[in-house]
Amino acid sequence: MKVVLFDLGKTLEDQGVLLPGARETLQAIQEMRDHSGEAVAMALVSDVGIPDDPEQIPIIRQRYYGILEGLSIRSFFEPVADRVTLSSEVGVSKPDEKIFRAVIEKINEGLCFRDVVFITEDREHVIETRRLGMSAIHFEGPGQNAGDVDWLVDVIPLVQELLGLQSNNGNRTSG
Repeated sequence: MKVVLFDLGKTLEDQGVLLPGARETLQAIQEMRDHSGEAVAMALVSDVGIPDDPEQIPIIRQRYYGILEGLSIRSFFEPVADRVTLSSEVGVSKPDEKIFRAVIEKINEGLCFRDVVFITEDREHVIETRRLGMSAIHFEGPGQNAGDVDWLVDVIPLVQELLGLQSNNGNRTSG
């Protein structure tokens, strides 16, 4: 199994609006298959604050799911209980290794960091996740002037290459 992990804020959306190419990127990745024909899993990891009271976590989680619903992208990350990981649930923020381990354990306990590509606008998070053994793509988010890619749709061939995936027509991508 392969996983494409996204940051939400300033990567897929900004100020409550999907960024150009976000939906197309999610749709293209949703169609990707590994060598055995298994769909690539997409997941989200977000820093949403760590509450003093753990009883606030379900409220924070539902609020976050509401954001996904409002952006009309929740369906890409179903079941959300397995495909959305919040810092408030884990007790640490990105780029702490613990939050990334929590993400992959929710999806499949046998996954390794090498099976994951993380896409974010945060350069420091890219550096740290690469240090952990994950592939990472630095998206040039709003207000930035550098990144591995300028447009979200440009991550599509990079994801295919980094994970050694087949394109949606069944051919292996060239690298």
